[in-house]
Amino acid sequence: SSSRLHSPHRPNLLLLLPAYHYPKMSLSSSFELLSFQRKVKDALQTVERTLELERKPQLAADVDHTYGAKYGLVNLTSNAAIIAYVNCFEKLGLDAAVLKSIDKTKPATLRFDSSTACKFLQEVKVDVPMERSYEEKEETTGSDASKKTTKTRVMKLLRSSTKSMKAVNHVKEFHWEVEVNWSISVYSGTSVEEKKVVKSRTYTTTLITQSKGGMVSTNLPPIELSISWLLQQIDMVELTSQFKVDTEDGDTKTPRRNEAVQKALEFAAQLRQWCQGIEGSFFGHLQQHLLRKHNPIYRNPHTFTIGHLLGVNKQYTIFNPVLPLMEESGPSDRDDGSNGVESKSIIELQCSNDNNDEHKTLLTSKDISKLLNEHVRTLEGAFSVIEESWPSDSSGDILSSSEAVLSLLSNHLRELSAQYTETMSYIESMMENQLIAAIGKRLTPNDLDKFVKFHNAKLLCPMPQPFCHAIRRPEHYPVGLLSIETQDGGNECIHSHSREVVATSNLKIPLSAATVLELTGLQYLHGYMNHRFGSSHKRHQLVARARQFSSFILVIG
Repeated sequence: SSSRLHSPHRPNLLLLLPAYHYPKMSLSSSFELLSFQRKVKDALQTVERTLELERKPQLAADVDHTYGAKYGLVNLTSNAAIIAYVNCFEKLGLDAAVLKSIDKTKPATLRFDSSTACKFLQEVKVDVPMERSYEEKEETTGSDASKKTTKTRVMKLLRSSTKSMKAVNHVKEFHWEVEVNWSISVYSGTSVEEKKVVKSRTYTTTLITQSKGGMVSTNLPPIELSISWLLQQIDMVELTSQFKVDTEDGDTKTPRRNEAVQKALEFAAQLRQWCQGIEGSFFGHLQQHLLRKHNPIYRNPHTFTIGHLLGVNKQYTIFNPVLPLMEESGPSDRDDGSNGVESKSIIELQCSNDNNDEHKTLLTSKDISKLLNEHVRTLEGAFSVIEESWPSDSSGDILSSSEAVLSLLSNHLRELSAQYTETMSYIESMMENQLIAAIGKRLTPNDLDKFVKFHNAKLLCPMPQPFCHAIRRPEHYPVGLLSIETQDGGNECIHSHSREVVATSNLKIPLSAATVLELTGLQYLHGYMNHRFGSSHKRHQLVARARQFSSFILVIG
C-alpha cells in the first residue's frame, strides 16, 4: 500500500544566499568616557598656561566642528603621541644619531636584557646584644664579714652598682657577591649579535643572607619591542613625524576605523606589554631574588626599596601631550609652513599648509610644539630630582638613579599609550553620540530588519513573503503550519522569495518494507537573503505545527 500527502506549499529546498555584512557601530565597553574626560580636564590647566593668553581649548565634543576635522584631530594626536614616545626613548639612549643609524630596510627591534651572577664570599659571625641582662649582687652579713652571693635574673636592663652581665646572641651571616647587568639595545632583522647598546648598567654589590642556599645566577628572558612602525612614521631626513590617515583608501571607514590608526593602536598595545614586561620581570626579579633575600643584622635605614622604585611615577607630575582638544573660534594665526617654536624634541611636528575651514577649530602645529616642549620640560625636571635624591650608578646599590629613571619612563610610556588608545576611542565615541543624536535613536539589528523589509517591498517584484505556509490536502482545511522563525524571542518569520519548480518525477520515500510515501504535490524553490548588522548573529529554526486532532509527515533532507 502507499500513502499520499498533497502539499501545495511544501519546501523541498531552502536556498541561503551570502550574507551582507553591515559595519559595526558599537564602542568597546572597556573605554571609560567619564574617567577620560576628567583626566583631560585636569590637563587643561597646564595647556592654558602653556599657550597664549585668552586661549580656551576644550574637549572636541564641546566644540562645533566638521566631520573632516575629526580626521585632522586624529592626525594631530597621533603625531603628538609619536613624538612623546621618541622623547621617552631618547632618555633611554635612543637619540637622533641612533635613529638615523638603524637599517630601515629590515625590521627594527628594541631589546631589554638583564642577568644576575652570584658568588659566595664568606661566612661571618655577628654578636647581637639581647634585651636581657644578669646581675650579681654581693652582700656582707655578720661580724666576720662573711659574704652571701645570690644571682637574680632580670628581663630588662637595670641600673645597679653591682656587677652586671649582658646576654649576646651569636648570628651567622652569609656574604654573597652579586653582579647585576641590564641593558637596552636595538638591532635590525635577526642580527642580535650586532645589536647596539644604547643604555646599560653593570654593578657589583654584596648581599647578606641568613642561610647559605637560595642564591643562584639568573639570565632573564629578553623583552623585545618592534619599533618598525614607529620608524616608518618619522622622516629621517627632516626628523619630523609624518603620520596621516589616508582618507582616499576604501578601507577607511571612520577616523578611528582605518588601517593607519589600527597599526598605531597595535604599537601602543605592544609598547604597554614591553613596559609591563620590564616592571614584572626585571623589577620583580630584583624584589624576589635580591632585595627580599638581603637580610643583614644591621640594616641601612636610608636604603630605597622596590616600593619606592615602583611608586616613583607618583612623586612627579609629567605632562601628557596626547589630548583631543579643539577651540571654538580657532587661533587667529594659522600655520604658514613653520610653527616658529624651537622644539626641544629630537623629532618635530610636520607643519601643514592646509588652512581650509574644516581645520579651523584644530590646534596649530605651533600649539602642539609648545605642548611637546612642556612634556620635555617636565621629564627633565623629574630626572634632575631623581639624580639628586637617588644613589648614583657608581654607588653599588641595587637600586640607583638609573633604575628609578627606567621605572619612571616605563610607567610614563604606559600612560602615553593608554591615553592614545583612549583618545581614539573618545573620537569614535563622540562621532557615535553625534550620529545617535542626529538619527534620534540607537540602531539595532531589529531596525535593520524593518528597514530591509520596507524597502524590499518597494524595490523587488514580486515582494518577499513570510515563510509561513499551510499544510493541506486539496479542498481541505489546513492540518498544520510550516514556518522558519527567529530564535530571539520574537518568533518572527523570515521573508523569502519562492517559485514553482516543474517536477519531472514524484519523490518516493520508503517508510517501511510495506509502506512507501509518494510526494505528488507542487514543488517550490525558496530563496532567502540574510542581512547581518555588525557582529550580531540571528539564529533561525524550522517550526512545524499540527492542529488539534490532525497530523502530517514532515520530511527533511
